[in-house]
Amino acid sequence: MKRRVVAKFGRRYLVAPLQQGQSGGPGSEQEAIVRGRRSDIVVGDVVECSMEQDQCVIEAIDERRNLLLRADESRIKPLAANVDQIAIVFAPQPAPQKEFAWRALLAARAAQVDALAILNKIDLDVSAGDDARTSLQEIATLGARTLRVSAKKDPQGARDMLDEQCRGRVTLFVGQSGMGKSTMLNLLVGGDLRTGALSSDGRHGRQTTTFTRWFDYAGHGAVIDSPGFHEFGITHVSSASLVQWMPDFAGVPGSCRFANCRHAEEPGCVIRAAVEAREISEERYAFYRKLLAQAATPLPGR
Repeated sequence: MKRRVVAKFGRRYLVAPLQQGQSGGPGSEQEAIVRGRRSDIVVGDVVECSMEQDQCVIEAIDERRNLLLRADESRIKPLAANVDQIAIVFAPQPAPQKEFAWRALLAARAAQVDALAILNKIDLDVSAGDDARTSLQEIATLGARTLRVSAKKDPQGARDMLDEQCRGRVTLFVGQSGMGKSTMLNLLVGGDLRTGALSSDGRHGRQTTTFTRWFDYAGHGAVIDSPGFHEFGITHVSSASLVQWMPDFAGVPGSCRFANCRHAEEPGCVIRAAVEAREISEERYAFYRKLLAQAATPLPGR
């Protein structure tokens, strides 16, 4: 029987029927284990399951449309599979880190997933608000759709705008802690997202900020809550493909003198020429050089 993975906790999973209306409730979800030592199953995967002595067992994973990844200091971590878009949530407070959004955008492009940038807490009258609005404008130039909402001050308006962007799509929400991601998800799916997921013993609720969780939404879509994290590592993206997934770099006309140009110190580099001509910002080029250095340093165990 086919099921969708809607939550993962260690080597235990929650799976639910694929057809919406049959999933999303406690009675339809069931805990599952995986056969063998396989550990690459993620939320959003469609899996083949069997029943053994009242225990649901995951036997295989169906082919994925895509897989979104991020890396931390120690390893590459899958976020979710079979998604249509990634929603990057940030706010004036805590002060937004532009690089987080840039990394998430690059990861989305590498996975061939659409991106939506959401500026929350627009009601805050703080100096950081100008920086946040500028960041949103810059993100728009990099190909993402954008929204400005106030999930707490104007919940109905925020819900209407989020619904327009999320209805009929599978949307993975990501963001640093404190940006209001869970507040927005509560507007869409109702309830309290702080509980209702697997615990260490499989019976009790836990903070959903500790792992990723799928919620059916609006008939043919879903919203996926993910833990808040400080950085969005992308060391899984090779140095050779970085430029391909950075639209402001990929759009530079012409070719470098050397086919294997890394756009660092090589002569005849069109990327460096574009930076000197201010067609690419120095800030974005510094970001690229940082990614280049990180891509050249493999993670432990790789």
